[in-house]
Amino acid sequence: MRRLGLRMRALSSRDVPLRGRCACGGVTLDVTRHVVPSHAPAYCHCNTCRAVHSAAFALETGFRAADVVVSGATASYRSSRHYERKRCATCGAGVGGVHHKLGAVFVPTSLFALPGSTPPPPLAPTMHLFYGRRIVGDAFDGDGLPKYDGFPPKL
Repeated sequence: MRRLGLRMRALSSRDVPLRGRCACGGVTLDVTRHVVPSHAPAYCHCNTCRAVHSAAFALETGFRAADVVVSGATASYRSSRHYERKRCATCGAGVGGVHHKLGAVFVPTSLFALPGSTPPPPLAPTMHLFYGRRIVGDAFDGDGLPKYDGFPPKL
């Protein structure tokens, strides 16, 4: 395993409170300490997230980089000055990205949910980002979550 901005080492499932996997299982993501996200889970409707995820929106959660361990072969590229996106080198599934300036790892919450299930409670969506750029019409208008045209204001 080689270091790609995240700590890379093998862990057993009993060592971690939260474990996610890519589509083929070749890459494993473990949140080792604080399961409470450092950046709230959010639906993102921005152009970059839609393109990277090949979907109408992304649902991602941020964790402190020090609390995330990635095992398995990944490929990465910089999508901006501070953001490095990662994919499984085998199946190509997105396994998140590192925001180097924030010291945070943003992970698609679907990696932590079994097929047909919802993500664990700490990963439930809390807001919509770049809502004005959505391409799914008013599908989310009644979900009760706050909607922002960009990032939320600092609290």
